[in-house]
Amino acid sequence: MKFAQDPTSAKCSQWLVDTNAAARTRNTKHRILALKAAWTSTEEQSCHTGDSVIRAKRCMPSVPILCVENETLKLRPDSKQNNEHVRDECEWFSEQNTVTRFVRCSVRPRYTSCRFLPVPSKEVPDIGAELTGGCYGFAAKYMHWPEDLIVGGTSKNKTGHLQRAHALQTVIQLMGERELYDFWSETYKVHHLDWTQEKASLVLEMWQRRFAQEVRRQMNADNITGPYNVYAFSTSTLNDILTQFSELSIPKVVTCYIFMVVYAGVVLLRWYDPVRSQAGVGVAGVMLVSMTVAAGLGFCALLGIAFNASTTQIVPFLALGLGVDDMFLIVHTYAEEEATSVLCPHLWYSKLYNYWFDLHQEQTGIVLKRTGLNVLLTALSNMCAFFAAAIIPVPALRVFSLQAAVLVMFNLAAVLLVFPAVVSLDLRRRRAGRIDLLCCCLPSPGGSWPCASRVTAAVPRKMARVVPEPPKKLQAITRALPPDRQQTVTVLASPPPATLLQTPECWVGSTRELLTIDLENGRSSEFRPYECLRWSLTRLATNHYAPLITKSPFKVITMIGLVTILAASIWGVTKVSDGLDLTDIVPQNTDEHAFLSAQGQYFGFYNIYAVTMGDFEYPTNQRLLYDYHEGFMRVPSVIKNDDGGLPDFWLSMFREWLIGLQKAFDRDWSRGSITQERWFQNASDEGILGYKLLVQTGHVDNPIDKSLVTQVRLVDTEGIINPKAFYNYLSAWASNDALAYGASQANFRPEPRPWFHAASDFELKIPKSAPLIYAQIPLYLHGLSNTERITRALGQVRALCRKFEERGLPNYPSGIPFLFWEQYLGLRQSLGLALLCALGAVFLVVSVLLLSLWAATLVVGALAAIVLQLLGLMGVLGIKLSAVPAVLLVVAVGIGVHFTLHICLGFVSSIGCRNRRISLALEHMFAPITHGALTTLLGVFMLAFSEFDFIVR
Repeated sequence: MKFAQDPTSAKCSQWLVDTNAAARTRNTKHRILALKAAWTSTEEQSCHTGDSVIRAKRCMPSVPILCVENETLKLRPDSKQNNEHVRDECEWFSEQNTVTRFVRCSVRPRYTSCRFLPVPSKEVPDIGAELTGGCYGFAAKYMHWPEDLIVGGTSKNKTGHLQRAHALQTVIQLMGERELYDFWSETYKVHHLDWTQEKASLVLEMWQRRFAQEVRRQMNADNITGPYNVYAFSTSTLNDILTQFSELSIPKVVTCYIFMVVYAGVVLLRWYDPVRSQAGVGVAGVMLVSMTVAAGLGFCALLGIAFNASTTQIVPFLALGLGVDDMFLIVHTYAEEEATSVLCPHLWYSKLYNYWFDLHQEQTGIVLKRTGLNVLLTALSNMCAFFAAAIIPVPALRVFSLQAAVLVMFNLAAVLLVFPAVVSLDLRRRRAGRIDLLCCCLPSPGGSWPCASRVTAAVPRKMARVVPEPPKKLQAITRALPPDRQQTVTVLASPPPATLLQTPECWVGSTRELLTIDLENGRSSEFRPYECLRWSLTRLATNHYAPLITKSPFKVITMIGLVTILAASIWGVTKVSDGLDLTDIVPQNTDEHAFLSAQGQYFGFYNIYAVTMGDFEYPTNQRLLYDYHEGFMRVPSVIKNDDGGLPDFWLSMFREWLIGLQKAFDRDWSRGSITQERWFQNASDEGILGYKLLVQTGHVDNPIDKSLVTQVRLVDTEGIINPKAFYNYLSAWASNDALAYGASQANFRPEPRPWFHAASDFELKIPKSAPLIYAQIPLYLHGLSNTERITRALGQVRALCRKFEERGLPNYPSGIPFLFWEQYLGLRQSLGLALLCALGAVFLVVSVLLLSLWAATLVVGALAAIVLQLLGLMGVLGIKLSAVPAVLLVVAVGIGVHFTLHICLGFVSSIGCRNRRISLALEHMFAPITHGALTTLLGVFMLAFSEFDFIVR
C-alpha cells in the first residue's frame, strides 16, 4: 500500500486491471481506458476540469469504473472501433444526473461528439506512443504519472515505445486526515459536527469502503469488463479484512479442542480394564489445558498485548499442543507407577511403606517427583526460546512470541499445581472400584466385568488378598550384583499354599523402570498381567525398537544417515532466499489478495519518501539539502525524469518560484513601475509580490526594511535562497503557489503560516513560519519485481541516508517497501542472534538443573541439528525466509526440547550399561513423546485451513 502522503494518516485508493485472463479469448476488439467518477450531493461547488469549469454538487468521487480492451492490450490505434467505444463512454457520462470531473490526460479520445472534451478532433490516438514515458496532465510541469505506474507487463520495440501491456492501473490519491480536517475546518458545513481530526479519518475510511463497494456493484451490474479482471483496492477495506480475519475463530478452536479430547480419550482408554482406564484423566487434562490457554490469552489482554492475525491464528493451537505434551507424560508415569505397585506387592509391606493406603496417598507425590523435572525443563526451555524469538525486529511477531511465552508459563503452573489434583481424584476412583468416565457405575458383586472377562486370573484385583507373614519371621537380604551395581530385596517367607506372584525379587535402583525387570527372562514384565493387550507403544519400544537401536550395525547406519542428512541440509541452506509477498499477509479469495497478486506480477513500482527532520537549520544548509536530493541519482531503482535527472523537490520548486518573482520585480524596476518606497498601478502582481518579499528582514522586532530591495536578492547567484527571510518566503510560497506546493508533497510540519498576496494590499509584513521539523521528498522506485531487488534498493537508500546523517542532516527513508521489506536487511543477523540466545538459554537451564554439562551439550547439539534440517528443508521446498519462518525456527528450538530432553533425562537417570540405559529411556519415554508429537501435529494441522498464506506455509 504505497499511498502515504501524510506520515501518519495518508490514504489512497487504487485500481488494478489484470488482463492475464484475456489470453483465453480471441476477441481483439479494442477499447480505450476510461475512468468514470460521479459525484452526488446537495451543495453546488465549482470543480475545475482540464480546460473548463463544471457546476457540480460536490467533488467527492463515489462511483469509479474502469474499462480495458480484450486480450493483451494492443496499444495501436483502431479508428472505427475506438471511436465507437469512446462515443459510448461519452454517452454514459451524459446520462448521469450528476457531473463528472476529468483530469485531462494525453490518452484522452479526441472527437467532437463529447461535450466534455474541449479539443474537437477526429484524430485517433496512438495509445502506445502517448503512454511511452508516462502520462502528463494539464499542468505538465507538475502533473506527470510515470509509465511504470500506469501500465504493467509491457513489451516495447527497439526504440523503447510501448507495443503491448498486460495490466493498467489508476491511482486516486486522497488527502490525509490532517489535510482533510484543515480543508473543512473553517467552513460552515462542519460547524455543527464538532469537526475533529478523528472524524476526518472516519470520513476517509467510509469513502474508501464505499469506493470498493461501488466498483464491485458497477462491475457486476454492467458487466463491462468482458474477460478481464478488475480489482479495486483501498487501505480501509484491507484493514477491515485483516481485522475480520484477526479475530479468534471460535469454530476452528472448538473443532481442534474436540479432536484433542477425542484423541486423548481414545489412546488412554483401556477396554479390557474399565477401572484402570485413564480416559477420564486425559479428557480432564485436555480441558484443563484449554482453560489455561483461555486464561493466558485473557491475561495477555490485561497486559495490553495486542492481538493480530499471527496470535489469533497460531497461538491457541500451538499452546494447546505444547500443554498436552506434559499431560501425557504425567499420565504415562502415573500408569507406570500403578503397574509397578502391582508387580511388587512385597514392597507395600516393607518398612518403607507400612500400609497400602499410605502408599496410595503418596503415589501422586511420587509421580510428580518423577516427572516434575521434565515438565519444568521443557517449560523453561520453551519460554526462553519464545523470549529469544522476540529479538526478531517485527512488532507483530514480537507480540506473538510474548503471548506464546505467557501461555507456556500458564500451562506450567496448571500442569504442576492443578493436574496432580486430578490424578489424586482418579486414584480415589480406582480405590473405590468405579468405572472410568462413568464413576456412578460400580462393579458387579462377582468382582468381574464383561469387558474384562479375558483378563488373566493372575491379576491381583484386590490387594487385601496378599497376607504376608509377620515381620518377625521374615528376613531381608540386600546384595549388590555386578556389573550394574543394582540392589535386590529378597523376602524369605514360608511357602503359602497359593501365591499370586511367584517372583521373589524386585529390582531397586535410581529409576522406576528397574522395578519391572524380570531377572529370569531379562526383559520388562510390566504388561505381563495384562495379556489381553496385544500391542502398545511401550511394548513396541521395549520389544522391537530398543533392541534394534542398540545393535552396532544399526548405530553405524544411523550415524551415516545423520551425517548425510546434515550435509544435505547444509546444501539446502545455501538455496534459502529471502522473500515475503504481500499476498502472504492478505486473506485468500479476496479482491485485495487478487489485486496484490496481479500488482506483484505486473508492477514493480513503489513510492517512498526521503524525510528530513528537526534539529537542523534549513535556511543555512540549503546546499546540503540539494546534495542529499542529488544523491538519489546514484540509486538505479529511482525513476528519473525525461532529462535523466530527478524530479524537482520542494526546495527547488520554492527556488524556481522565487526566481520568477525576482525576474518580474527586475522588469518592473527597470520600467520604473516599482521604486524603493512604493509601486505604481502598472506594476505586475508578481513584481509587487517580489517587492514585498525583498523588504522582509526575517527579524520579528524589525520585520521591514525597504532599503533591502537594492541590497539583496531572493535567490543569489549560487541558487541559495536568502537565509535571513527564508521562513517569511516559505509562508508566501505555500499560500500563493498552491499547485507547486501540493505537487511537491513536502508535507511540512509545522505547517507554514498562511498569507495570501493581494496587489491592492499595502501591508508589507509577511508572517514568519515556524522552523521546520519535518519535510519529505517523494521518490519513485521501479523494477522491484522480487525481494532481492527490493532489498538491494533499500540497502542503497539506507546507506545514502546514513552518509548524510554523518554530514549533519537528520533524515530517514519511509514508505511501504521499508515497512514490509526492510526486515530483510538485518533478518539473517537477527535470526542468528535469536538462535544463539535460545540455544544458550537451553544450555544454561539444562546444565543447572541436571548438573551435567555433557547432557546439556548433547541436548543443544540435537536442537541445533533440528534447526539446520528445517533450514535445509526450506531451501529444498522453496520456502523463502521472512520474519515468520525466522520466528518459527526459533520456536522450533523450544518444541524440540520436548523430544530431546525427555530421552536425555531418561538416559541420565537410569543405571547400567549404555545399551540398557537406552532401552530403559525408550521404554519410559517413547509413548509420551509419541503422543505429544501427535497432539502437537494435530494442533498445528488446523493451521492448514487458515486464510493467510504465511500461516499455511
